[in-house]
Amino acid sequence: MSLDCKFVYRVFKRREFCQFKKKEVFTGNFLDKQSGFIHLSTKNQISETVKKYFFDEKDIVVVKFKVTDLRHKLKWEKSRNKEFFPHFYGTLLYDWASEII
Repeated sequence: MSLDCKFVYRVFKRREFCQFKKKEVFTGNFLDKQSGFIHLSTKNQISETVKKYFFDEKDIVVVKFKVTDLRHKLKWEKSRNKEFFPHFYGTLLYDWASEII
């Protein structure tokens, strides 16, 4: 399954993002490691993701990634509300960040 999206997004807590930028790789946080993949969102899913998982965070960073850079390990799977979400089965590289919001 592949949706017609050119970009996917990762919501980071500020300290997670700082570590990602410093190490230039991101292998996931606790939830990602429990799930076996890195949770990503489409542009339309970001708001709900923030409300559900980052409601108590004052400082978040959203990073935009090109689907073409992640395609080799990106899977679209049903998740919350039976919507298809992008799940990345690998390590994110900082070089793939196309925009930081």
